[in-house]
Amino acid sequence: MNFKKILLGSAIAAASFGFFACGDEGSSDPVVGPDGKEPAGPKIDIPKQSALSPITVNGLKVTVMSGTNGMRGSLGGVIKIDPEFMDTSEPYTANVDVKIDSVSFAVGRVIDGKPYQEKININLDGQVFPTDMVSFSQKYIEFSELSACGEFQLYIFAYSSSKEEGIKTSLYTTVIDTLKFTRPEAECKAPEPIESSSSAAAVCTPVTANELVLSNTSGGALTAINFETGAADNPHVTLKFTGGDAFLVPGAGTTIYEDNNQISGLLPTKSPVCKEDFSRSSMPLDADEELVSGLWLDVVTADGKMFPLMIQKVMKEANTKGTVNIVYYK
Repeated sequence: MNFKKILLGSAIAAASFGFFACGDEGSSDPVVGPDGKEPAGPKIDIPKQSALSPITVNGLKVTVMSGTNGMRGSLGGVIKIDPEFMDTSEPYTANVDVKIDSVSFAVGRVIDGKPYQEKININLDGQVFPTDMVSFSQKYIEFSELSACGEFQLYIFAYSSSKEEGIKTSLYTTVIDTLKFTRPEAECKAPEPIESSSSAAAVCTPVTANELVLSNTSGGALTAINFETGAADNPHVTLKFTGGDAFLVPGAGTTIYEDNNQISGLLPTKSPVCKEDFSRSSMPLDADEELVSGLWLDVVTADGKMFPLMIQKVMKEANTKGTVNIVYYK
């Protein structure tokens, strides 16, 4: 094991529940956001950042997407123990046990550049501690639980330790404060009035659901698909696995968007399902956006045709191999 110190720069951070501040000292004026609403909780305190950290960060992000009750922030990435880390403050040997002991979160609503605590929970059920790695895949911030719209910041606090029999245990606090996201203002607007029965009937272009399995684990499986023909020739998308994550690579002239109308993880139950039920987002999907179960996408071809699809299941077989079950509409 190589000796290695990871010196972390100072970070503006926030404590999880139990570390609330009592508000701005010496200020009698109430804090309000641009919408006139006061924050849900007090200004977030700054916990003490350790000079050393055994934790490395890989791919942490918050992606805004459709959820079960409106929009949600989908977390991604992992934190893990650096295998080369060694704390030289004590006479540890190669037998030292370095682990992540716990992880907590705080979500702050940003007002005048300062984050104020939101009463929101991010569920880590199923995660066992102590551990070498924590994955945030399929962890969500439900925007319906936020107190307002606008800019928010997610803070992650990882508590770890170096332990060896007969040697004093060293404890570390790692603060991750780089994750910002925005809840769209449209979610906080009053609902539009319902059109009267005299309004013109809505247009419906019926589309049909088709099940599809893309896999690069065996020679006979489809790894790419042309949604119009159902074959792999001239594909609109191609499946790729990198680092254990699944991606859809668009073909020539094809663009992939997230869908704004559908609910994550749920297929439409109405009959018929109409092409007009789907609405692509304004920005193309990021190239590094991994596929997760329940994700709704709209694939738009070079000739302007749109094929909505939902990722039903992602199954990893190896870092570069796996299978994805898809339902698409045409």
